[in-house]
Amino acid sequence: MARITVEDCLKEEQNRFALVQLAARRTKQLLSGATPLVESRRNKSVVNALREIAAGQVRFKTEEDLQREREEAMLRREEELKQQQLADEERARAAAAAQAELPESESGDDSSEEERAEELSDGLSVSGGSGSTPV
Repeated sequence: MARITVEDCLKEEQNRFALVQLAARRTKQLLSGATPLVESRRNKSVVNALREIAAGQVRFKTEEDLQREREEAMLRREEELKQQQLADEERARAAAAAQAELPESESGDDSSEEERAEELSDGLSVSGGSGSTPV
């Protein structure tokens, strides 16, 4: 089994302080159950983290990387909003088309409802006092 050295890791991360920070963060991720990025031969998490760094599999995100990720996330959100608006407009058009296709008697005309209410009330008579209401 080949040994991992600091020099191997410094080829990928030149700053020793950054190397220690990176190794510590990756070790914590591995201990938390993250999948190793290089073949693990039942090594300790620290050794696996250093092997991943030496292999160039793990690195710090630069400010440019973070900015690019923010821009990509913003573009994805904008695209989702556009898709949602298009879907809402399509549903509104479909509802309007369905409403236009209904016959006039089913379209919810207020005058026909008033006529039906009058027809029903013509058949009712209400007596005053304590009498009953014949139907």
